[in-house]
Amino acid sequence: MSKIKSVSSNILPILKSVLIGIATTLAGIVIFALVLKFTNINANAVTYVNDIIKGIAIFLMIFALKRKSNSQLFVKSIIAGLIYAVLSFVIFSILNGGFNFNITFLYDLIFAIIVAAVASVILSLFHKN
Repeated sequence: MSKIKSVSSNILPILKSVLIGIATTLAGIVIFALVLKFTNINANAVTYVNDIIKGIAIFLMIFALKRKSNSQLFVKSIIAGLIYAVLSFVIFSILNGGFNFNITFLYDLIFAIIVAAVASVILSLFHKN
């Protein structure tokens, strides 16, 4: 019984933080879509803005993870970044109407893991509980 409690106390904060990251990403994308509708921003900027939105969402995700669970933050952040990348790929693939595995997914996966790791280091250095 204590092993199950230990596993749930480690996994639950990660999953909650991933949900915060996904919700932040979805909100950011919707807001950006509204901005695109009413302005004439260059189409080349969309990729960069999406990456900025994802970076902010991942940083907020790791901030939420640090508030819930401070031990082993670096490892948990990498796991959360991995889960975030896979889950966001699945959600946005469903929204686009099909799964398209290409090099972009690999880039997003690496981006999410690196941003999560860097965010955990920054938060560990500068943010005290």
